[in-house]
Amino acid sequence: MAGKEHDLSRGGGRGHPSPSAVSDHGTLRWRVVRDPPLPGHVNMARDHALALCLQPGEGVLRLYRWDPPTVSFGRNEPARGFYSESAALLEGVSFVRRPTGGRAVLHHMELTYALAFAGGTLGGPKISYRLINQGLLAGLRLLGASVELAAARGPSLPPDAGPCFREPAEGEVTALGRKLIGSAQARIGGRILQHGSLILDGDQGRLRRLRMDEEDVPPPATVRNLLGEVPDLQALGQALEDGLALTLGGDWKGGEYRADENMVARELETHYLDPRWTWRI
Repeated sequence: MAGKEHDLSRGGGRGHPSPSAVSDHGTLRWRVVRDPPLPGHVNMARDHALALCLQPGEGVLRLYRWDPPTVSFGRNEPARGFYSESAALLEGVSFVRRPTGGRAVLHHMELTYALAFAGGTLGGPKISYRLINQGLLAGLRLLGASVELAAARGPSLPPDAGPCFREPAEGEVTALGRKLIGSAQARIGGRILQHGSLILDGDQGRLRRLRMDEEDVPPPATVRNLLGEVPDLQALGQALEDGLALTLGGDWKGGEYRADENMVARELETHYLDPRWTWRI
């Protein structure tokens, strides 16, 4: 996804060892929520709600997938005139706009993560972005994947530069010289939401048929490329959790949604279903 941070208002049981690099954020209590595949507007509403409802001293990791396949646009990415709704209907693909920045991602044959935490608890936006990517990298290495963080390649690409996986941004997880995880951040009421897409298999070529210009979309790296197979999703999610816990420190436990989070998420679903938001730019 590779997006800058944005400030948004609402309107729109086991501990892990922590490295010496972890400071005060090592005291956070992390709750891990796993969801079945859900529609795009539900996924974005739940991510947003977790950030809005965050309690003091708490962080949340959410792992999820999408059904039906969905293209998510970055908050400030031009979409109208670039993507065809009629082509998407034929392809069985939906559209949604994220609360975070970055560029378009096709969510299909991938695993999405979301982290919500209080601003400043993991350092500033750039520091927290890099820390989280280091945690994701550590998790993939636990599975035997050869991955690294992308080096700086000059100025960040603008929102209208085309699909997310066309080129890695600084600090994103890459493999075989290609992007493997695209991530983006937003500031929501003093909290930070960062979420991103880990490509399991296939490519992002379907985006070419949905875009008006029909430009080729270079294939990303995939988990199958790296490991020869796609691991059990429970095991893959556990590896990502373990890598993040080792990097960020704190106490990590499985959990569920609270009543307030469910209520706020249901309220936000209307916003993320609204075509005036999806096609706003």
